Amino acid sequence: MMLNCLILGILPIGFNHLDQYINDTSFTFLAKHCQHYDTALPILESEAIHLLFQGASPLEEDFLFKEDIRMLVLSYPDNNPHPFYVCHEEIIFPELTYEGFYNMVNRIYNIINMEGQQTLPPRTTDHFVLRCETRFEKIKYDDLKYLEVMDDNILVHTTDQTFATVEKLDWIMAQLPLNAFMQVHRWFVVGFRHIDELAKDHLYIGPSRIPLAKHISEEVERRYKKRW
Repeated sequence: MMLNCLILGILPIGFNHLDQYINDTSFTFLAKHCQHYDTALPILESEAIHLLFQGASPLEEDFLFKEDIRMLVLSYPDNNPHPFYVCHEEIIFPELTYEGFYNMVNRIYNIINMEGQQTLPPRTTDHFVLRCETRFEKIKYDDLKYLEVMDDNILVHTTDQTFATVEKLDWIMAQLPLNAFMQVHRWFVVGFRHIDELAKDHLYIGPSRIPLAKHISEEVERRYKKRW
């Protein structure tokens, strides 16, 4: 089990290594760091985030003097009028060491994984259903190698065939496990389990050479090392 994390807002002094702590821990995964709630909401609504680390809003005039952040444990119950609710909250201050971070998230991990607390709706299938022109295709997560954005559609490359769909990329990404897939370029989303070779500015999935955006290569390497 992997705890998917999202950082929201500006981190005060003492917490500036939080993203690195998340990446350095084997059972935590940083989905994204968003400064504004509007950009974080689509990810939160995907029902995939376990832990939300909330810093200061860029609109707060005194955010430079803020000395704490909040860790929120999210839950996505059935028949809830809101996309999620907070089932646990902790205030963390005045700084965060790696040892403190590890002990905190390990405790949450054990509560969720060992005591049976549900924060996410259980994934009942190993696939999602994708609309392809006049038919629907069942796409298994383990079989999805990469997505390729074209001019007027998206090509879905699986282990044995390729589909074209007119579904939006954001919708498809919301169906995928955040820690197993990543958009590595404006035109490509890849499944980490299928990467055969990783270089500084590109990667290979089988014979397909896929470019990496310049600003994202280090993040891709960190996530690639966590693949299972």
